[in-house]
Amino acid sequence: MSHLSGLPEEQDAPRVVLERTIRLVEDELRGESVEDVLARLHAELPDDLDVPEHNLRAAAEAIAEGRREDGSRG
Repeated sequence: MSHLSGLPEEQDAPRVVLERTIRLVEDELRGESVEDVLARLHAELPDDLDVPEHNLRAAAEAIAEGRREDGSRG
């Protein structure tokens, strides 16, 4: 079990990879179009990572609008 989320490690890993990728691109892509941010997230994430498309789109919308993961504006 992962001590972070209470989920088994294999379920925790995709979330961690997604969060790291979001942090990697959010400053650079803040204010860009949702489609541009979404394309960049797809390009940065490993091909074998199973992340639901609606989660990626929500992250892309937040970045495009200038919101951070915690809801604050950056």
